[in-house]
Amino acid sequence: MKFNRIIAAIIGCLVLLALPVSAETPILEELMRKYTFLLIFLSLAGAVAGIGYLYITGLLPKAIFETWRWIDERFALHRYVSLAKREYYSVVYTLMPATGRTMPQSHTERYNVKAVWYWYPFYSLGGLSFFAYIVLAITGIYLGFYYIPDGVMVPVDPEVPDGEKTSGAYQSMELIMTQVSFGYIIRAVHHWSAHFMVASVFLHMMRVYFVGAYRNPREINWMLGSILLMITIFFGYTGYLLPWDELGFAAGSIGLEMATSIPAIGPLMAQIVFGGTQLTGDTITRMYWLHIFVLPLIGTILIIIHMALVWIQGEAEPH
Repeated sequence: MKFNRIIAAIIGCLVLLALPVSAETPILEELMRKYTFLLIFLSLAGAVAGIGYLYITGLLPKAIFETWRWIDERFALHRYVSLAKREYYSVVYTLMPATGRTMPQSHTERYNVKAVWYWYPFYSLGGLSFFAYIVLAITGIYLGFYYIPDGVMVPVDPEVPDGEKTSGAYQSMELIMTQVSFGYIIRAVHHWSAHFMVASVFLHMMRVYFVGAYRNPREINWMLGSILLMITIFFGYTGYLLPWDELGFAAGSIGLEMATSIPAIGPLMAQIVFGGTQLTGDTITRMYWLHIFVLPLIGTILIIIHMALVWIQGEAEPH
């Protein structure tokens, strides 16, 4: 009951802060705009001070236990943790999974290696690729709140129709870079995570090839990995066009020429991917939906299948 009252009081304070201080700007938004870093610092300092107080008074274990009990009552985490522990110990100590499934082992466990392999880091490239994918998803969602997929070119100065032109996509990119809180950093993280993912997926594929991990019975997983590499590259290409600047327009022109050069189905491919045989405002709309919906949907499904096959088959011994 006491905990519920505290939650209700916090919600009430947030509602009051959300009310406009004038006809336009809410109090909370005004505070966040002017004192962002100060509020972050005060929040962190308050959290550290609160934890320190609980530690000094000896209430920290009780607070952690009550928090865990409150979460466990609603999500049944203890049951799933116990299940995971039972599976782990049944594999490690008896080599007989309780449910009959196999669990991937590290290479030091599989081969009983006492020292770290000099090439062991190459076996972490798949995990690093997945980590980069998660970072890209999180930062992409943040950027998607402000990005506008409008590729129609309009004059910067309406009074000079033949002057410099821009698009809604480029203007939204400028907004993210100059006015959105942490927008420049988030876009930079998204940009470099994309480069990192392309490199790690490519190196992961090379590692699989050079150690012979594509052989029987892993041919299907090798083909899935090859498709995922293509999807990763297409991810990067569609994202490269979204700012719709000079580099994006040039990349779009090259991609359109490559699509139309395909025998027989070239015009159809250009129509599906680029919205026509000429670059227009529809091109950005197509690239936007490919980048945020079609490719993530296909990529996520294939990643789940890819990782499930690794779970079932285990990691391949190097040939």
